[in-house]
Amino acid sequence: MIKNLLLVALGGGVGSALRYFIQEGLHKQLEGFAPYGTFVVNIVGCFLIGLFMGWAQSEKYLSEDTNLLLISGFCGGFTTFSTFAMQSNELMLGEKPLQAILYVGLSVVVGMTLAYLGYKLGKIS
Repeated sequence: MIKNLLLVALGGGVGSALRYFIQEGLHKQLEGFAPYGTFVVNIVGCFLIGLFMGWAQSEKYLSEDTNLLLISGFCGGFTTFSTFAMQSNELMLGEKPLQAILYVGLSVVVGMTLAYLGYKLGKIS
């Protein structure tokens, strides 16, 4: 269990640091505020988690330790959007389109609503 936690922490630390580096680099390159860095990180993260999941399911190409390091750790630290995208995709592939639509729709609407409410609450405190 401790080894697994360390693998996830190591991957997560590298993913988080890389996310920061990419976001800051793009923010400095592009004028004005726009979430370009976050967009790029999220899209790259979606591709990477799909790639890693495909490798993992292809005749056990990735070991359990490598899965923890790359999927749970790196992708989890790089962006949780990648996990969200993969889970949504798995619902569609599992022929559960209604669940996929509800998951995506509720995640966006409820997430944005709670982010707004949290922001407002934080301004009051």
